[in-house]
Amino acid sequence: MKAFNLKKNAFYILVLISMFPLLPKAAESILMILFFLVSLIVFFKNKNYCNKVTLLQVLTLSSLFIIYLISSLYSKNLLEAFNFILRVAPIFLFALTLGFLNPILTKKKKKFLLNIYVFSVFLALLIVHIYLSFNVSREITSWEYRNAFEEYTKVHGTYFSLWTGFAVLIMLNKICNLKFNKINFRIILPYALVLFYCIYWQFIIAARLPLFVTLLLSFALILKQFQKRIAFLIFFTAITLALVIGVVNLNSIKNKIDFKIPQGKYEIKHDVMTSEDIRAGIYFCSYKIIKQSILYGIGIGDVNDKLDKCYESEIDSDVYQIFHYNSHNQYVQVILASGLLGLLFFLYNLFILLKLSIKKNDNLFFALNMFLIICFFTENILSRHDGVIFYSFFTTIFYFNKEV
Repeated sequence: MKAFNLKKNAFYILVLISMFPLLPKAAESILMILFFLVSLIVFFKNKNYCNKVTLLQVLTLSSLFIIYLISSLYSKNLLEAFNFILRVAPIFLFALTLGFLNPILTKKKKKFLLNIYVFSVFLALLIVHIYLSFNVSREITSWEYRNAFEEYTKVHGTYFSLWTGFAVLIMLNKICNLKFNKINFRIILPYALVLFYCIYWQFIIAARLPLFVTLLLSFALILKQFQKRIAFLIFFTAITLALVIGVVNLNSIKNKIDFKIPQGKYEIKHDVMTSEDIRAGIYFCSYKIIKQSILYGIGIGDVNDKLDKCYESEIDSDVYQIFHYNSHNQYVQVILASGLLGLLFFLYNLFILLKLSIKKNDNLFFALNMFLIICFFTENILSRHDGVIFYSFFTTIFYFNKEV
C-alpha cells in the first residue's frame, strides 16, 4: 500500500473519530489507536518528510498527560494513577500524531471535520429526542428527564452540553462569516434551525455553566460583526441591563451564594442541601489536602482516596459516601495531583493555545479556548473520557491546522 493511500485512510479514520457524539466509547478508543498506528506507518515509510513541528510543541500540548505521568511516580495508589494516565493518553496521542507523525490537516479538511462533528451532535440529539418521546412519560420532572437522557446516551449531561455548545459556536461562526443574500440564505437557514435546536437541548439538559458560556461566547461572536462604536454601545447596554437585573434580584443572589458545608444525613437533609453546599465541602477538603504538599502535590493516584478520606473524617454528612465527588475543578485537580509546578505547566499549555488563536485571528479557536478555560472552573472536564476526547481532538486540530 502506498504512503499516499495510507494518508488518505488516516484522514478517513479521523473523520470517524470526529463523529464521537454518536459513537460508543469502545469504538472511539479503537479508532484512536488505529489512527495512531496508521500514522506511525506513514511516518516510517515517509522518512524524508520535512516536519517543522518540534517534539517540544507536542510535549507542551500534552502537559496534563506529562503531569499525571510524573505525579504517578510518587502516588501510593498505582492502579488509580495508571487509570488516570490511560484516560488522558489521547491528549498525547493526538498531539504526537497530528503534530509530528502525520500532519495532514489543511484548512479545508479542518472545516470538513467541524461539519461532520456538528452533524453528529445534531443527529445524536435527534435520536435521543425520538427515543425519549416514545419511552418516557411526560409527567416526570425535568431532573428525571435529564437522568433518562444520560441513561440512554451514557454521557453525563454536562459533557453533552459542552459538546452541544461548541457545535452552536461552530454554526454561529459559519453564519457570521457568510454574507446575507439569497444564495447564502439557503445555507444560513438550516444552520440557524439546527443551532436553535441545539440551544433548546442545552436548556433541557440544564447544565448551567456550559449553557451560560455558550450564550456568552455566542453574544461575543455576534458583537464582533458590528462596527466598534455600535458594538461598544450594545455591550454597554447589555452590562447595564445585567447590573439592573442583579440589583433587582440581589436577595435571591445573596441566598444563592450563602452556602455552607453539608451536615446531617442526605436522606433527611436532601431537600435543603444544595449543590453549592456540596461544592463547599469539596473545596474545603481540597484546600486541606493542597496544604500538605503545595509545591509537588500528592500524586494523581491518591487524589480521590485523600478526598474520600477527608469527606469521611472532616465533614459530618454521608452525602459524599452516597455519591462519589471528585474535586469538581480542573485547576484544583491539577494542584492536588502535582502542586503549583504542575498547575504552572498546565496554565502554560492553555496560554499557548489562547495566544495562537489570537495570533491566527481565529474566532472559533479563541471561543473553544475560552469555553474550556471557563468550564474548567466548575468541572473536572479531563477526568472523564468524554471530556478528554473533546479537548484533545479539537485543541490539536486547531493548533496543527495549516492555513492552506
